[in-house]
Amino acid sequence: MPNTVDLSPEALANVKLQFAKAQLRPGVHTIAATGVVAFNAKRLAQPGSPSKARIVAVDVAAGDHVRAGQRLATLDEFDLSDVRSQVASASAAVADAKAAADAANAALQRGTELVTGGGIAQSELDRRRAAAVNALAMLKSRQADLQKWQGMQQRLMPIGAPASRNIGTARLSPGDSLGELVAPFDGVISSVGAAAGDIVDTSSPIVTLVDLSTMWVQANVPERDAAEVRPGQTVLVHIDAYGDRQFTGRVIDVADQVDTNTGTVAVRCELPNGDGALRANMFGTVEIQAPLGRDTMLVPDAALQDVNGQTAVFIPSGNGRFTWRAVRTGYATDGMTQILSGLAAGTSVVADGSYWLKAALMKGTIPDEG
Repeated sequence: MPNTVDLSPEALANVKLQFAKAQLRPGVHTIAATGVVAFNAKRLAQPGSPSKARIVAVDVAAGDHVRAGQRLATLDEFDLSDVRSQVASASAAVADAKAAADAANAALQRGTELVTGGGIAQSELDRRRAAAVNALAMLKSRQADLQKWQGMQQRLMPIGAPASRNIGTARLSPGDSLGELVAPFDGVISSVGAAAGDIVDTSSPIVTLVDLSTMWVQANVPERDAAEVRPGQTVLVHIDAYGDRQFTGRVIDVADQVDTNTGTVAVRCELPNGDGALRANMFGTVEIQAPLGRDTMLVPDAALQDVNGQTAVFIPSGNGRFTWRAVRTGYATDGMTQILSGLAAGTSVVADGSYWLKAALMKGTIPDEG
């Protein structure tokens, strides 16, 4: 096999060769793995009733887009009526205790003025002072009771619903047991697990709400590559349903154990999903960009040819002459291939069109049969 191939000026003009230089770049190992899209579990909620209740109405359906604070369902809370009555009673007791404390303080102030002029005895002033202290203590006790019942009422209200918010009308009395289930954040209703008339308790999620602004992709990385994967690394995801479209995200978690059935490690990636194109359970390919921590030499994939059973590049020698040189390659990424040996950095090589040089070289090895 000759080491060089010569092209005439006419042939050189016809093949329109493109040249590139072997260049040093920060080394990146692209690790490819299959992946499945899933909801972001940190932005998924399954709100339900905080106590046993009957569903009066469900206001949403699967697929609905909702805003934070929007009502999802109306509930008849079995315990809420009693607690609201206790709140009302405690509020009235606080009002009475405050009135009594104000009256005791007024009497004490008046007594202080009278005792100076001899209008009342010192013993009466002491009695009034004690009464004011007792009235203040009673007020604080009543306020503590009110806070206790208000806290219990808040705990019994469904997620996101303020204790003072009534359902659809301001005419509800404290004895009403109606509560509302509201959305804790903006999102989409993924599923509805109950209907009007159902009896639910704390273990029964009524709806599933997901925030689709970001999605997770779980990649199953071969065990041999998992040691190179770190949170924060860039990932490129190609979803089967979208052809050439590429989604960019980052690694957020690497599992601490290997799946013994598949020999892979689960790697969780997070991807922005502003247009809602990513849907749960889609399949695709995940490419994790794992930095090598050193510079590495790269040439375009188009520069590599198989010559005489070896991977080779063609180097221009001037005047239409090209020399092929065997090289040892490493990883490939983004249309570039790593050169481990056989080529110095900065060397010019033929990129597009190198196939024609290989063809001309091989043609020269065919015997002339005359």
